[in-house]
Amino acid sequence: MPAVEKYVIYDWKRLWQMVSGIHYETPNDTVREELMQVCSELQAGVLQFKPKSASNVQLSVLLKEKKQEKLLPFTERLQELLNLESAQCWEILCYYLTKEYRGSASLLTQLISTETNMSNLFEDIRHYYSLERMIVLKIVKNLLIFYNVPNHPYHNEYRAVVEKLTLQRLLESYLDQLDSLINELPPRKLLAGECFHSEDKLISWSERNARETNEVLHILLLLSEHLPLNISQIKRLFGTIKQHSFGRIQNYLSETHVYHQELTKSLIYSELMLLLKCFDFEQPADHDKLIEQLLEALHVEVTSLHHRPEHGPLLLCWTLLRLRATNDAEDATSLLRCRQLGKRAVELKCFNIWQSIVTHPMFSDDSLLSRIVRKTIYNQLNYMCDLFDGDGSCARYEGIYELLCELLSWPQLAKEFFKCEDVGVRSLYNTLLENFPLQFTHLAKLAQALTKAGLGGNIKNQLESLPMLALLYDEREHKLNEVGPDEYELTTSVRPFPRIDYTLPAGTSCSAVQHPSGFYMHFRCSVNFFNALHHEINCLLRDKAQLHGDFDSNERIQRVEAGLKYLELAVQRTKSISGISTEMVHPTEMSIDLLSKFKSVQYPPVGLLSNCLNVCTALLPLVDEEIFARITNLDILPTISNESLADYKLYAIAIGFESRFLGSVIDNVEKKLERYDFLLAYLNFLRTYAKLKKQRYMQVEIPGLIFLLREVFPHLHTWHFKSQQEKNKIYFEVLSFICDLLNIIGSNEGDKKSTQHQLLLNVCIYSLLNLDNGLVLLRFVGVGNAIVQYNMELESNWMQQQPQGLMVLVRLSMRILMQVLSLKSSVYGSDNLSPLEALIYTQPKQRDTLRIIPTVCSYMSNIFDRWLPIVSCRLLKRIALEFNMSLLACLDMEPGQIRLTFMQKLPDELESDSVKIAILELVDACIAKQPGVTEAFFKVNYARDKRSYFGKECTPSIGDSIVTYMKEFLTALEAQPLTIEQTLPSKIMNIFHSLWKHNLQMLVDELLKEPQFWRKLCSPLFLQSSHKPQLRVYTQLINIMSIEIYSNSQSAELREVLKKFFKREYFEPWLNNVFDLPKVPAEQARSDEQPDWICCLQSFKDMTIILLKKQPKFITIPDAEFKLLAQKCFTVLVERSHYLEDMRPFIMLAELYIFILQQFKHAYTSSGDEEQQLMEQLLQLMGRICACYEDLHVRAKEACLAIITKCAHLYSNLLIRESALALRFLNCVVSIICTELQHMEKSVNLEQQSALQSADVEASKMSTNSLILCLNLLKAVATTFHQEGPGNWDLPFVSVRLFQRLLRCVSYTLPLHSKQVLSVQLLDVLIVFAKSNCSVEFLHCDVGEHLWLKLLPPREFLQSKYEFNKQNTAVWSIEQWWPIYARGIELVSIIYDKHRKCFLEETLQFVGIHEVYLVDSLLLGKQSLEPAAMQLIKATIQLVASLAEQHKDWAQEHSSSLFNIMHAVQSLMCHATSMFHQQRNLKCLLAGRRSQLEILRSTETIAIDDDIINACNDLSEIIIYCVKALQQFSPDLVDLLCSSYYEPHKWQPILDVKFGAPKLNESNLTLTFGMVSNMVNIYVKALNMQNHGFHEAPLNALAHVEQGDITDAASSSNLTADNSSNATQQPRNFSKSMSTNSISSAACPSNELLANLDGQLCLVALEHLLMLIASQSIYVVRSPDLETCWKQIVRRDISSELLSFNEFVRRKVIVDYRDSRCQWVRRKHGLLKLKQGQSAHLLPPTPSQHVRRSSSAANELRVNVVRRLHLQQHATPTAPNSLEMTRVFSPIGATAGASEVVASTPATDSRKRLYAAEASEERHPEDDPAAIEVQYFAASTEPEYCELSQVQLVEEDYLQLMSALFSVLPQHE
Repeated sequence: MPAVEKYVIYDWKRLWQMVSGIHYETPNDTVREELMQVCSELQAGVLQFKPKSASNVQLSVLLKEKKQEKLLPFTERLQELLNLESAQCWEILCYYLTKEYRGSASLLTQLISTETNMSNLFEDIRHYYSLERMIVLKIVKNLLIFYNVPNHPYHNEYRAVVEKLTLQRLLESYLDQLDSLINELPPRKLLAGECFHSEDKLISWSERNARETNEVLHILLLLSEHLPLNISQIKRLFGTIKQHSFGRIQNYLSETHVYHQELTKSLIYSELMLLLKCFDFEQPADHDKLIEQLLEALHVEVTSLHHRPEHGPLLLCWTLLRLRATNDAEDATSLLRCRQLGKRAVELKCFNIWQSIVTHPMFSDDSLLSRIVRKTIYNQLNYMCDLFDGDGSCARYEGIYELLCELLSWPQLAKEFFKCEDVGVRSLYNTLLENFPLQFTHLAKLAQALTKAGLGGNIKNQLESLPMLALLYDEREHKLNEVGPDEYELTTSVRPFPRIDYTLPAGTSCSAVQHPSGFYMHFRCSVNFFNALHHEINCLLRDKAQLHGDFDSNERIQRVEAGLKYLELAVQRTKSISGISTEMVHPTEMSIDLLSKFKSVQYPPVGLLSNCLNVCTALLPLVDEEIFARITNLDILPTISNESLADYKLYAIAIGFESRFLGSVIDNVEKKLERYDFLLAYLNFLRTYAKLKKQRYMQVEIPGLIFLLREVFPHLHTWHFKSQQEKNKIYFEVLSFICDLLNIIGSNEGDKKSTQHQLLLNVCIYSLLNLDNGLVLLRFVGVGNAIVQYNMELESNWMQQQPQGLMVLVRLSMRILMQVLSLKSSVYGSDNLSPLEALIYTQPKQRDTLRIIPTVCSYMSNIFDRWLPIVSCRLLKRIALEFNMSLLACLDMEPGQIRLTFMQKLPDELESDSVKIAILELVDACIAKQPGVTEAFFKVNYARDKRSYFGKECTPSIGDSIVTYMKEFLTALEAQPLTIEQTLPSKIMNIFHSLWKHNLQMLVDELLKEPQFWRKLCSPLFLQSSHKPQLRVYTQLINIMSIEIYSNSQSAELREVLKKFFKREYFEPWLNNVFDLPKVPAEQARSDEQPDWICCLQSFKDMTIILLKKQPKFITIPDAEFKLLAQKCFTVLVERSHYLEDMRPFIMLAELYIFILQQFKHAYTSSGDEEQQLMEQLLQLMGRICACYEDLHVRAKEACLAIITKCAHLYSNLLIRESALALRFLNCVVSIICTELQHMEKSVNLEQQSALQSADVEASKMSTNSLILCLNLLKAVATTFHQEGPGNWDLPFVSVRLFQRLLRCVSYTLPLHSKQVLSVQLLDVLIVFAKSNCSVEFLHCDVGEHLWLKLLPPREFLQSKYEFNKQNTAVWSIEQWWPIYARGIELVSIIYDKHRKCFLEETLQFVGIHEVYLVDSLLLGKQSLEPAAMQLIKATIQLVASLAEQHKDWAQEHSSSLFNIMHAVQSLMCHATSMFHQQRNLKCLLAGRRSQLEILRSTETIAIDDDIINACNDLSEIIIYCVKALQQFSPDLVDLLCSSYYEPHKWQPILDVKFGAPKLNESNLTLTFGMVSNMVNIYVKALNMQNHGFHEAPLNALAHVEQGDITDAASSSNLTADNSSNATQQPRNFSKSMSTNSISSAACPSNELLANLDGQLCLVALEHLLMLIASQSIYVVRSPDLETCWKQIVRRDISSELLSFNEFVRRKVIVDYRDSRCQWVRRKHGLLKLKQGQSAHLLPPTPSQHVRRSSSAANELRVNVVRRLHLQQHATPTAPNSLEMTRVFSPIGATAGASEVVASTPATDSRKRLYAAEASEERHPEDDPAAIEVQYFAASTEPEYCELSQVQLVEEDYLQLMSALFSVLPQHE
């Protein structure tokens, strides 16, 4: 044995992982290098660990050198416990602390502080030391097993090491180790009992010694296979084993302890088989000298061993060796002695011992060691049969056939068995054939064994044609003819098996043989085994009545069971139904009969029934329907009686569940027998049927699941078992079935829409999440790595796990727990905590006895199963994601420990990629949900983390953070960008993505600070390669950039990266990659993960939208690339419209394109061809949308409608030019809107029929958006085509009766609160169409029938009181009704203005119905002036103003409504004028009810803001309309001035003779002269503040303008007009540059407010007010009923109140005032003299002569009074006698208290208001009011004017006229 230098101890645990090939994928060179370094240690084995006395090195001196004197007491005690040399003891301690110890430093300090804790630590270190010793032996064992196996990955390396060591030296060394281990004594202190728990430690030492001894025996057994032992080695070995008494001498092991019994048995079997291997010589002649020496040396000692069972095989082997190698067979005495030894061996039951050996777990696998053992025993059987089985006598030995069946169940021996037909054990098989069916059971078992070994076809062929049939002689049946000694011939045919179609023909020869059971005739004929089985089943069914419960010992049942077991295997290996022969059919069918017959007995034979069920299970893949029907009819399996329960929880608690025969047989029979064959058979049936996926969930899977989770799984640990393996097998089958179900549920093949499918899932998840089953599941998960690993350490073969071992059960349980946690949301929801989760998260940790999460974490260090660390990481990942609690608190680990557990595996090149991937996925999951663990992984705040190690304060440095690994990733990415497409780097990219996704970039702040971070990270985006990239990682890159841009990053480097990305050379390939979409729909996965191309498209869309929102602040996408993006996106969108099975890409493309379109103000096409092509694509898209519009997703509808609307704006010119395209476009629009309207009508009808439910309301809201977009599209189309389109553009709308349908729809939606937004949009569309040339269609649509009643306010207003804070949002509020009502009134007003008389009747009907609400609307200003209220007021007063022109008809139809509404108008005008003086009240009314109190409480001055300015502009507009309405009831000004006949009795005064500001506390205000004049002054002051200028803009055009005294100022005024118009568009700042001396001293609003009012609107309001006050003033002054004093007051106050207006006219209007010093001279602008022959009534000029003025909406309200007076001059005079009529009482008169009914309307003509945009008409000198004034006051100075001339008028003429009028009025009667 070589000396091991320096007593160095290697990290053997690490070495095992590296060189075993089951944990790491270590490179071959590394394996060779590592093994070569430890060759001497491998040869020395356990002897390399030196005892304490082996060296003189003192532990105290060693620790002093290491500067660890504080650990001396602890290390000395450890040395005494391990009995280990000082240096090795120190190294063992260091390895343990650095590699194995998983606690914290503070915990380590606690462990060595008390005796109890220190004892536990000693035990852990002792166990680690024992494992290190065992691993040395396991490595050597591995070398010897695989160095001759060519397909082993390390075959060459192992061979090189073995060749270096040499087998001979290994053999000598391990013989020495065997002697040393057998003779080894425990440490002295353990023997003396001086240690804490000495007895337990002594037992542990003895167990370790026995395991090591057993392992050395196995190594020697392997060496004996490769190198036969010589005589001295055999003698030495025999002496050692004999001294050890074949392993029975174990001083400190208890014979009653199960594990100790197992250890002793293992040693006995190992030592026995080692000796048998040494005595096994297949060719004795080749070893004759060795055998001779062996026989001579050991004969006496071997023959003396005949007392114990293990001596039996040794004696038999020795006897066979003597008979084969010597001449003892020829010597009678020696032969007799050998026979005696053989007899003694049989008496000691040597065959049973051998069977126990080959079935022992130590030798029951397929390892080389087990093969050696089985081959050795098989050889002994061959030798015995060759020597002694000539007469078939060996078949009578007990246990020989059982042993043979076990040996032949392995492929190597089975093949050898078939090769040798007449040698060895083949004689035993021949004996079975000769005596068939006397030994039916043995033949069936032998056939079963050979079938298991893979030779089922061979044995089946032989069994179907057996050569002989042995029948008990019956002289009545068997008519024989003797043909020789004991030879006979059958004279008549015989049917040996009743009711079976099989006959022995006459002439069949036979032999007579005497058996113990009788005299048998052996017929030489071909017989089928399955006929015999059929016969046995028939006999069993026939004899059922005679059986009295003793089924286990009944020979017939045993025969049938054996036959059925073979039948099951034969059927399992049949690929199709045709493979089942005719003879096999009857036994398979009769298995159902056996189930039916024997299920009803009191104690049924469970073995027989389980075999019958197994046969049915084997038939399921072939004939599942028939088997299922028959099994169902038997009522032996669990069922559910009630399949209509609504709640899965009722099923889970077994409501309606019946276990039937299965439950009773388990309780009554199998629990007593402690064997569960029928349960296992049912589990096999259940799993097999579930895998067929026939989806009979209610019949099979759900009852089976309920049975297992209610009756079996929770209680299995309380059942008694004869074999632990059977218990583990049941657990394995139950867990495997649950896994199968979860896999079926999670697979795409499952019917996800099936109710039963979901029920199965819910029952499974609910049951497992409850504590009954969940606790059992957690017990397996919580076994812990220490126990799992210790159980594996006890196994003989570390390279192969037991198929149902503890490790497999733990792995299955963890897998199930993972899936249950991921699926629990279907049962408990995502926020609720299930009982199982609550148990896992038990806090505080002192109460957490299971410690599931730390236990799962412990599996990371498992060295035997490469999948267990992976499953552990995945389960921790699932826990981190699913639990809303701190994983860090449950781990109970310090950050350093966490990094040490996980992060140390990442840089290890030997670790498999699977483990690294699992760790990185765990880190990724923790970023999302576990900040504590994330900080540990990223080493957050680690610099401040101080810890005390053995009393010394220091900063720990345990484990690198994940940032280190990420930094290496960036470096690799820079060198090779394609690295990102590999699996591991892609997982690191996931971590980067998660950090940005959850806004945790600060965790990698040190990486972000690196100058090239973004360039490195984004380098893969600029890799130009031919292959298609893996889109997922690039998607994450794009997402990271998007998030960084969205978070307002200021990184210049990122900006440069993006600029580079948008270069054509990089951007265009990426566009191709992003838009390369598959044509087939993507498969829907069970999880939330989407296909990579979907994710990439979504990410690209998000980044594009974010960039568009951020440009140009961040970067601006180049125009060329942006146009390319738009073109490519739209092309792909149109293509994708043909593949709408999967809507997701279509939706994304459509939404992306609409955001792109929003950036274009004009068409992005650069030529007409491109524009034409794009329009064709748009029409193609619209056509496709129309074809499947109803099937489109709501997002797709909305995006497409937005695209169409935007394109209609961008390409309106093309649509106008190309009538064909326009027609196609309009037809598509009509199709879409009709579909939407139809859908809306259906939904409204459904809502009206049934009570509104929340889901229905939500659905209606969801479906409203697309209709609203359709309506916006309609508005866009109507606007576009109305302005410039063809005259018949509305034909598609008319053809589908669109307007009627819109009206009908709005009539449906108006009463519905949920449709209020839709109602507003519908009314807006109707208004747009009413303004267009389609308005005539409304005359034929029964507008009144659809809308008048529907527009009435909802009933809620009348049934409930108004509440400021409404809790129920589904109930109407007044504010919500205002916009709808305003639009309804506006629609009526527009149609009426368009068609007047044609629509007058309907309008008056509307006013009659809505009288009360119209009055309320007019008076609404006193309650609120919010935007919606203001809009309603304006709409109402506009309608009233228009309708007042027809007040005669109105009075005839609805006189009361006229009276009430006009009084409301008067009140509205009073309120509107008062608001100019009450800014605080105005602010309150604008703010609404909820904010009024705060404004009223505030003492600060009200600031003038945009809201107040806009409100005052609106009030000005309201005043204009009020004046227009009131003017209809005031005398016409021209009539007052020019008429020769004055009729004051027709009128009543509108304005009270009151001047000055109104009192604010008056409750019932009436209009007064003071109010109106005050408003005149306000508007005058506003115009002055704004420095409003007049520029002599002409109102009419003359054919020929005379030149002379006329001064044309057009050229000089144009520029000024432009400047003025531009200036008035901007908000004006207050300026004091204007003199205010001429402004009235009456109270006015603030200068800031006036300076910012709309100047044009102020001017129009001023003109209207002047007209009203002039008319009323003249009426009052000329009234015969008014006293003179009041007339004087009017004249006086008019003169004083309007002084500011006169001053304004003098300074601003009269341009040449300073030159002429006369305000009466009118500036002349043009003159056209008319000939005497021309008609007095001139035709209007042609359209070419029209003068259009550009004006705003307010300009349209402007009254061209001059032209109006001109028209009145030309009106036909009324005959005097026609004026005789009853006096009319004005509905708004000052004495309007009378309730008389109006008899007739006022006689004044209702004249249409003329606007500046209309055609100018001819003028006569009499038309000019200025001429009248001049004639009245002074002589004419303009002789060129004649009665037949036409003059040109300007806008200043009217103000000059009114100023002159108000100047004259105070001075004349």
